[in-house]
Amino acid sequence: MNSLTPNEFFPHEKVRSGQDELIKDITKAIGEEKILLAHAPTGLGKTASALAVAIPFALDRKKIIFFLTNRHTQHQIAINTLKLIKEKTGKNICSVDLIGKKWMCNQEVAGLFGLEFNEFCKHVVEKGECEFYNNVRIKKELSIDAKLLIKELKERGPVHNEELINICKEKKMCSYEISLALAKDTEILIGDYYYLFNPFVQSTLFKKLEKELEDVILILDEGHNLPSRVTEMLSSNLSTIMLKNSILEAKKYRYEGLIGWLQKLNNILNDLADFKEENEKEKLVNKEIFLAAVNKVVDYQELINDLETTADEIRKKQRKSYLGGVAHFLQSWQGEDKGFVRIISQKPSKYGPINVLSYSCLDASIVTKDVFEKIHSGVIMSGTLKPTHMYTNVLGITKAIEKEYQSPFPSENKLSLVIPETSTKYTLRGEAMFQQIAERCSKISNLIPGNVALFFPSYHMRDQISQHIKTEKRLFWEKADMNKEEKEVFLNDFKLEKNKGGVLLGVAGANFAEGVDLPGDLLNGVVVVGLPLAKPNLKTREIIKYYENTFGNGWDYGYIYPAMSKCIQSSGRCIRSEKDKGAIIYLDERFTWQNYYNCLPREGLIVSKDYEKLLKEFFNKTK
Repeated sequence: MNSLTPNEFFPHEKVRSGQDELIKDITKAIGEEKILLAHAPTGLGKTASALAVAIPFALDRKKIIFFLTNRHTQHQIAINTLKLIKEKTGKNICSVDLIGKKWMCNQEVAGLFGLEFNEFCKHVVEKGECEFYNNVRIKKELSIDAKLLIKELKERGPVHNEELINICKEKKMCSYEISLALAKDTEILIGDYYYLFNPFVQSTLFKKLEKELEDVILILDEGHNLPSRVTEMLSSNLSTIMLKNSILEAKKYRYEGLIGWLQKLNNILNDLADFKEENEKEKLVNKEIFLAAVNKVVDYQELINDLETTADEIRKKQRKSYLGGVAHFLQSWQGEDKGFVRIISQKPSKYGPINVLSYSCLDASIVTKDVFEKIHSGVIMSGTLKPTHMYTNVLGITKAIEKEYQSPFPSENKLSLVIPETSTKYTLRGEAMFQQIAERCSKISNLIPGNVALFFPSYHMRDQISQHIKTEKRLFWEKADMNKEEKEVFLNDFKLEKNKGGVLLGVAGANFAEGVDLPGDLLNGVVVVGLPLAKPNLKTREIIKYYENTFGNGWDYGYIYPAMSKCIQSSGRCIRSEKDKGAIIYLDERFTWQNYYNCLPREGLIVSKDYEKLLKEFFNKTK
């Protein structure tokens, strides 16, 4: 029996409606060593509920809580919750907030990603050339100054990673190494999915923590993202542009012996991309055919070894090496066939057509099944974890409890509407349809006071439709490749427009459709324009086929549910608190089709073409 209770650690004065049920279910899941899959809408207080239950259990049973999320903003929410718990209980629960090693590095590492950064870091540490690392560890042992800083941080209580990075920068210490040292005694580790679900990162971390998977109570936030994150992590590409850059790199540093092999490798990709049909720009590739083609030129493993050795040498001079990326792909290609697909495709680029050979993972459970089997217990939570049985299946969870919770917000504060008049269906697209959609978007944008966000299935369709939109409100055009600073400036400008009213022209599943909070009167309406269905390309067809063969549910799992998840994520930008009021509109006749309609949140959902009357009545009533 626990000597500590969730009530003691609940950070707020009162439990919200529906939150008591969530707390009860989390308590049951952790107590029975199971995994709760919680489809829990915004506002239910998922973070506070999960931590209030997990902390006393972890303290009693000497377990470690992994609070994992793919969003940096969610780290801050977790840290703030822990600060509130500390204020309430007076207990200083040890926590550490980890982000990717590269993002915690105080060296100049702009432009380095993934493997490139890891190789650079390893090189400067081994050569004793990183002063930040040297100030933390002497012959791998913690320095006196590092021990003092760790002691101070423990006493200080929950610290966000940005705060910790700044403290370490001031003291010229490696913030990642300090965090890892802090993590050895921590009760709560806040981090990215990678810390548990990347086999290499997990193995390295657990050795340093001296922990086992069985010690972990997992709280997984925004859990709908986990399958795609894991499959992306296990996938690898080799393109003709990568090979071109590798050849230039080999020439620059006079590795003449590699140039011929790389040129032959480029020829192999071009030969594989011999498409018989004019419109065919992709096809499946047999693993052995590529291996045999390379082995005719050079021994496959010898080529990998030579590329890796050369890449190490080049990184000493310029930190980054394209040759290392080629070696990584060749190594990956030797992997399993089951749960993967191998495709050669031709894609347009600003440099002209490029050929891409891809080794793509279709099955996240290759990694996740083993993790969920071994950990003590866990909670996977999201506002779009629906249907929960799909996530149980695709993640390979055998000890699951599946629950769906209702929104705690007043239903009268939200107008939820399907307008079944237009469609972005491929066969119906054209100038006439785009003008009809734009006409409705214009009317809706003008009827909703203040800021409105329109989310389209793609940038191309957004541009085709939005050129016809007529409104006096300022238009805000989201760009595909915005960095963090550009996103912040864009959002701030949009927020400042709230009195006159602005129209955000975004894309479902892109920059502003998820992980963005626009509470109060910063956003009064969201229009989801059409269905963001995946391109019916070869990879999508292979995913559908794989899920059909594995679960007998390929079309839903591989095509319909992922698109509807993006729609619901986009619509969730509008109502962020019990005081928020707004309209959520699904604009496409297909939203009334049973297989799509069943996925929509049904509370107060109206299907009507009389949207002008409904919008006028709703916003007059809520003034």
